[in-house]
Amino acid sequence: MALEVFLSMGKQKVISVLILILGLNARADVVLTMGGDVNFNRNRQVVDPNGVLYGDTLARWNSFTSQLKPLINGDINFANIETVVSSTNDLKDEDKKFAFKSHPNAVRHLIELGFNLFNVSNNHTYDYGLPGMQQTVYEMDKLKAEFPQMVYDGVGLRKQVLEPKVFDVNGIRFAFASMSIGEPRFRATNENVGMLLIRDDRDYKELVTAFARTKADYKILSIHFGIEGKPTLEDGQKSRFEYAIQYGGVNLIIGHHPHVIRPIEKWGDRLIYYSLGNYLMVGSADITKKSDPNTDWGMFSRLYLERDPSTGKVKVDAVEVIPLTNTHNRTAPMPADKAAARIGNLNQLSAMQLQNYAMRLQLDPFTGRGIFCDSQMTSIRAKTMCAGQFSK
Repeated sequence: MALEVFLSMGKQKVISVLILILGLNARADVVLTMGGDVNFNRNRQVVDPNGVLYGDTLARWNSFTSQLKPLINGDINFANIETVVSSTNDLKDEDKKFAFKSHPNAVRHLIELGFNLFNVSNNHTYDYGLPGMQQTVYEMDKLKAEFPQMVYDGVGLRKQVLEPKVFDVNGIRFAFASMSIGEPRFRATNENVGMLLIRDDRDYKELVTAFARTKADYKILSIHFGIEGKPTLEDGQKSRFEYAIQYGGVNLIIGHHPHVIRPIEKWGDRLIYYSLGNYLMVGSADITKKSDPNTDWGMFSRLYLERDPSTGKVKVDAVEVIPLTNTHNRTAPMPADKAAARIGNLNQLSAMQLQNYAMRLQLDPFTGRGIFCDSQMTSIRAKTMCAGQFSK
């Protein structure tokens, strides 16, 4: 009799019952936080296991992150590691204007704060050539062994970087992969570690195809791309990024590299952050001195994801955007009045460049944050955030 009743139910009810039986809706919600570019050292500075050297003065890791720490409260916390990761000072730098290397203890400090998803594919990955890339893989693999919950991607042999990393959080399966601008000689091959290059059509199409065949509820692509200091999109960037959504089933694209913020696109139920700007770039330029309100802050964002109990698909319930300041030294949330102005500028920038595809954020005047809340949300954490943001 029970089987007959089950078979007589409509399709949507059957899906809902199956989800309930499997327990997927018990904890099938995830909060994902993300920011842009991170490094923990100055140009061509030696690495130290205890912190960053400023002449004879040592600044310890936590002196840079004390005001950032309260933000890192997601189930998944993402950062782009814009540096070679190395415990040795014997590497020879490339002939570049900037060459960064950071001690693995800096990444360890981030992991201990709660960071657990890292991109290591960017134009500073090869600041110390192929040996530096090999060193980064070695150190990140050691950290992975020490902290199994950590996931990283972006550098490896070709077959490794063409395979999205798959992991489960709270009953939701994620897939993650990375691409970057870069010199062709540092492209991943079957013999040498390297990166996938966003400007290389073969690399891009092969990774998108890999995403399409990967079984996951929510697919994330990290792309390091764009002209530095420019808040507007390049010609063809929108269609190129959307290709991964159309043909790879990618749900979220996390963009970085320009060191300034760029628009946020809402492509149906998919999101593209074209640039998060700086997150924590120790020793970089002090962007707070810039006069353009689109270039003097970094973007921190939280996504509230849940598995829809009626369809079984994972969707975005809510979004927070928090403007950051002092990203060159001691990153902190921007004061509410200044943050509110930046959210207004971001909305204008997105609308101007993306028209109907622009993510429209509602302003929380008490905190200066930008908020998007879906009317069909059911996750408790999203409801709590959306209910509490607009009252003192």
